[in-house]
Amino acid sequence: AGKVASGPDAAGAYMIDWDDGDVNHRRVPHAQVARGASGEACGGPAALEDEEEDADDWVPPEIACTILPRLHWEGSDPEWNKEAIDYLKRTYQPDEMIDGFDWHVIMRFNHVDRCEVAYVDLLEVIQSCKEADPEQCRTHKYVKAVEYVGDTPHVRRKTGRSEHRPEAAPRTEL
Repeated sequence: AGKVASGPDAAGAYMIDWDDGDVNHRRVPHAQVARGASGEACGGPAALEDEEEDADDWVPPEIACTILPRLHWEGSDPEWNKEAIDYLKRTYQPDEMIDGFDWHVIMRFNHVDRCEVAYVDLLEVIQSCKEADPEQCRTHKYVKAVEYVGDTPHVRRKTGRSEHRPEAAPRTEL
């Protein structure tokens, strides 16, 4: 007995990790591989093709314009972190805020203009640092770096996605 390590490959063979540790004869044709619970034979190259077709049809879910501010190292202190999160919520008023992380927070905005204003405001403060070592910068009290997650506002505008309507695209991720 053993467990499937990978496969099927293009020829329909599976690589098996044998329970007894045997490293010989690991490549096994699909017709000789069966599921332990049911005894049903494992699929061959057709199973691989079906899996690849499914992967090709996948479309990432549409999410609101998202920025990821990275907090200073003090973010691991719960009181400091709460203060930082409260400040960011109050100042930028994101439509959705995902926190609970030590050193970053996810801010989502349904309209790209508000997203861009928050990003540019944070970035300008951060980039005003004159220190040789960016890790020593404290130009923003809470945020040490910021980045977009996914498409930038420019790309969203160009593709007609200036406004995100959450009710039109139900969330499938966290």
